[in-house]
Amino acid sequence: MSRRKHAEWQAEIYDKHAGWIAGTRPHMSVGDGWADVVSRLFDRISQALAGEPPSTKIVIIDIKEKYGELRVEILAPVGPETEAAIDQAILLAELRSECTCDACGAPGRMRSTLGQSAWLAVTCDDHQSGYPRTVGERSPKRRIKDRFGVFEITYDRAADSITKTRVAGRREAE
Repeated sequence: MSRRKHAEWQAEIYDKHAGWIAGTRPHMSVGDGWADVVSRLFDRISQALAGEPPSTKIVIIDIKEKYGELRVEILAPVGPETEAAIDQAILLAELRSECTCDACGAPGRMRSTLGQSAWLAVTCDDHQSGYPRTVGERSPKRRIKDRFGVFEITYDRAADSITKTRVAGRREAE
């Protein structure tokens, strides 16, 4: 997405996906650099909803940045397969936000201010002013537990995809 102001790209995303959004359109409290991250998220949710009845509506509770990462809260009355696809879309967006500059959208790294009450942000080298300490150097990762076991999720920015690897030595019943 080209550089546009907050209200412009948010309205564009909401208008494009108006068919499945219920209720009000909350303000997205994220930097303009994450416009593409949020746009991809909404596109993936639309794809996930393709198998649901056309009357299916999702309530967007909150889209914000917290601790340098994208946070998304929605209420989606959908079937289990669609719910899993939406959860996957949100996970991809959260992981992409962890390596995307929130100011310009370029590849970035998690950085922090100095001191005990440090603020976190994902910035590129051009926008690191005020965030002198690099916190994250590697690809974003998460550890998740589901009914199939414990897994490590690694994000590949170039492919915009994740790799799921079972954590060795972890029983499924843990």
